[in-house]
Amino acid sequence: MSDPTGVPPQLADLDRALRGVRFDPRPSLGPEIEGRVRRGERPDQRAGRRRLLLVACGLSATIVAVVLAGGFLLARPPVLIDRCCFDLDGGGAADDGVTLVADRDAKVHRLRLYEDRDNSRSFSPGDPIRLDRGDQPSIREDSGPGLVTTEHCCLDFDGGGPNDDALVVMSVPPDRVIMAAIYERRPDRHGRRALETFPLR
Repeated sequence: MSDPTGVPPQLADLDRALRGVRFDPRPSLGPEIEGRVRRGERPDQRAGRRRLLLVACGLSATIVAVVLAGGFLLARPPVLIDRCCFDLDGGGAADDGVTLVADRDAKVHRLRLYEDRDNSRSFSPGDPIRLDRGDQPSIREDSGPGLVTTEHCCLDFDGGGPNDDALVVMSVPPDRVIMAAIYERRPDRHGRRALETFPLR
């Protein structure tokens, strides 16, 4: 049972000890303040400036963190693009397509060339894959004789919006794809297509 003050019995000793604590200013504090006033001293403003600087730095750091977090949340996720139908493997029929996962108007993370066997004009689970590569174009095997290079331009292969991308494919007919890459054909200062620089996707 608790006493009339509402303190449980097991805390009664602590309550009495805390009630007995007293805080008194040191005896010299009063004369020290009077002496400072007589000499015309003002309170130390440096501490106030330091406090203001710390508050401003904290506020700036918070704003930067919010902006960065907002930018991260608003960053566009990679897109999946499926373009069909072309003759990419050299077989003669426009029955091949390309799928890719890319950052918009930037890096290609994965690129696949497939043959559209079911005429769906998009990749389907039964379509054979002629090439499957990651984020870097590479020649997957010795091409041997009969290597053909083709270019398909200009479409939006990287999800950026404008039809300013080209797909270049190295293949050995009728159905071997050796290498494929996406690059962007940026116009020069005069609006013509620049031939000297092709940013690789």
